[in-house]
Amino acid sequence: MGNKVLFIDNAGRFPLISKILSREGYEVDTADSGEDGIEQLESRSDDVVIMVDSPTAQVWTTVERIRNLTNAPIIVISLNASTETSVKAIKAGADYFLRKYFGPRELLARINSLLQRNRSISIRGG
Repeated sequence: MGNKVLFIDNAGRFPLISKILSREGYEVDTADSGEDGIEQLESRSDDVVIMVDSPTAQVWTTVERIRNLTNAPIIVISLNASTETSVKAIKAGADYFLRKYFGPRELLARINSLLQRNRSISIRGG
């Protein structure tokens, strides 16, 4: 079984991401909002959380709540966030903040990098 990814698509604009991840062997669960994603995280664990920023949400508050539930890496994707928003999300616990336009290979490379880092920390007992 592949690594588990929770994909929170607040904006409903990236349906292809979950398909790409599934094709690459990830076990993908989706949520339509930060609240739904948080509810899912309360009852299970994921290896990575990917969240799409929404123009109507303060993404950093959701990141902070997710970080309180899990140590899984968090990647935030945004269509047009300001530098201030990305800094707030990273300070709240996001590992990466990607602005559109990026390719699937870049996203997969970042996910793999975070998973390798987490495995390395687990092996060392961190």
